[in-house]
Amino acid sequence: MLKYIIAIFIIITIVLGSLYAYFSRSVFIDLRPNAPITAEFRTEGESIMQQNEDGTFSPIQLRGVEMTPSIPGYMAWDFGAYVYDYLRWFEHIEAMGANTVYVPSTMDSNFYYAFYRHNRSYAEEPLLLLQGIAGNDYDSLTTNLKEAIDIIHGRRINFFSRTGVEMFLLDVSEWVVGFVAGTEWDPDAIVFMNHFDRTAPASFEGEFFSSAEGASPFEVMLTRVMDTATSYESRRFKTQRPIGFISSPITDFLEYAPAYSRQLRKYAQLDAENILPTESMPAGTFAAYRLFEFADDFSRYISHEQYTELAPIFARLDWNCIYNGYLDLLVQYHTMPVIATGFGFSTARSPYRDDRYPLTEREQGEALANMVTQLEERNWGGSIISTWQDNWERRTWNTAFSSNPWRYQYWHNVQAVDQSYGLMAFDPGRYENPVVIDGNVDDWDESYFVHEYDGIRIYAQYTYQGLYLLIRGEGVNPHNTLYLPIDVTPHTGTSMYNDLNFERPSDFLLILSGTHNSRLLVNQRYHATHQRFSEEMTGINPYTHSIPPMWNSEFVPILLGIQNTTILDAEIFESAAMLTDEVQELVRMRSWDTGILTHGIGNPASPNFNSLADFYFGDNLVEIRLPWMMLNFYDPSYMQVHDDYYVRFGVEGIRIQNIYIGIATEGEEAPMSPIPLNGWRRYDIQTHERLKQSYFIMQELWN
Repeated sequence: MLKYIIAIFIIITIVLGSLYAYFSRSVFIDLRPNAPITAEFRTEGESIMQQNEDGTFSPIQLRGVEMTPSIPGYMAWDFGAYVYDYLRWFEHIEAMGANTVYVPSTMDSNFYYAFYRHNRSYAEEPLLLLQGIAGNDYDSLTTNLKEAIDIIHGRRINFFSRTGVEMFLLDVSEWVVGFVAGTEWDPDAIVFMNHFDRTAPASFEGEFFSSAEGASPFEVMLTRVMDTATSYESRRFKTQRPIGFISSPITDFLEYAPAYSRQLRKYAQLDAENILPTESMPAGTFAAYRLFEFADDFSRYISHEQYTELAPIFARLDWNCIYNGYLDLLVQYHTMPVIATGFGFSTARSPYRDDRYPLTEREQGEALANMVTQLEERNWGGSIISTWQDNWERRTWNTAFSSNPWRYQYWHNVQAVDQSYGLMAFDPGRYENPVVIDGNVDDWDESYFVHEYDGIRIYAQYTYQGLYLLIRGEGVNPHNTLYLPIDVTPHTGTSMYNDLNFERPSDFLLILSGTHNSRLLVNQRYHATHQRFSEEMTGINPYTHSIPPMWNSEFVPILLGIQNTTILDAEIFESAAMLTDEVQELVRMRSWDTGILTHGIGNPASPNFNSLADFYFGDNLVEIRLPWMMLNFYDPSYMQVHDDYYVRFGVEGIRIQNIYIGIATEGEEAPMSPIPLNGWRRYDIQTHERLKQSYFIMQELWN
């Protein structure tokens, strides 16, 4: 009996071990070594081809969006979206006229199940999938590629995923148009492998890909990755599909002159032409680029040797296209299809460069339509808009220092550029916005009343985007000026402004003065950008020179640090003149006065909707939205604000229960009243999806 039990145990162990090895570790035995290898998608010249039912191939143009599992309250790696979320998004994407979804890394089982179900049951024309793979070296890329191949073929079980056992048992490979290896490469990693990694092979010749003569060690590594992945899919599933790797303006094949490469951080090169498919790779390869604003005059900065080499192409470039000929250059240089795997324009309230301005949702759509049109006119193989939805958890360099890095996903920072690239927004409220800026008081009642002075009443409420105020009473109109002190933290503040006096030391002063001159000012000691970027902007370290007084600092504009796009000529950059004050001023960080308020209607249902609207005057009233970051909230879900920078030596959060607000008039001390704050948890977050105006502009273009 004991031997029987042991035998059964051994058999079960072998079976379970075999299933684990097959479904979770990519271990298999090729039982059909001589079976033909098919390729339903392939590349021919500059075109991507799809196989027809009769076996012939027709060219296709990829029109798509980048999608992540990001939803409010969850980081992307939490995979908070469910099947019905993906199904709803796929329906909208198809209705927009897109034919492709690009995911930069493997998704959860909910995504692939929804993708299969949409294409099998609901789609008039099945959506295609461009599968991206995350990783930063050979081992991680090949491991993740094998996992992705198993997933799309429905042969994967992850026993130790974040959600427990996760099964991928539905075959979606018939709609997978290709693989994109890598996300955005770090130029430093490329340079390190090319110049310092002595273990990197100098060349590679595989069954499906080989490196060209002169390929860099990093390109050789990518060649090995693409060959290994294709070999795995070809042997295990007897099929293959196009595969490429991602590049961008800071890692493309262009070589800049030394002075410019240092200023632009453009010192690494990747060239898809250095990875050659063999005759065993009929599926072929493509060049993939993430596109973003970089250097419009890029042709001025290219090294003399490369400019000479590319002279025939430069001679026939269309210099009037976006990025001053860059799109035209890429497609003319490459001998393979070129795909834009990501480009977009943010609808955030502030810019991040000194040559750009905030865009409304309509302007976002017009910019996207212009980009897509130019890509298609120049015979790009595909255009992927980044992204489908706004991503609350994303960080932007000029605002990241200001808030809790572990809780971005709990609120929408409308000041952060990277959070608002989507075609779809997550607006507060389960079904509709609880409050909108439109001069209508239907979304206000007496429960929001907080303060009254001299016949003017103040109401307040808040959402995940910011604090909303209603100021109501005789004389509240664009022709009169109102001053509203706001006290946020108990540790700093100013009790006066010109001839105005406040009951409490206040950190902010809201000045309502017509439709074009209204703004929010900040106490200089409580100016977040000043303490973080003052040295980059002015050359003066605020912690060692002229620390602002704690209780009587003056009110100053709220500035946001933005990128300086000035590129110095090589002669100036290389000369001793670089040390002069005049030249230093040219290259210092720029600033944007983010405290200036925009007058307009913020109601998406209005034909005059302005997505950047901060306030709107009605009949003896004005409605205002003040974003959380403008009020120096470190984490509004915890109701944490910035503590005193010069005591804490940087940004630290301090929890508060109230902020105080009042109305100031000359010659008297203005009383102030509290606005109670409670915060929220993940499960308290209620949002509804709203297709932005940009979605409908793209729908009109693509349909």
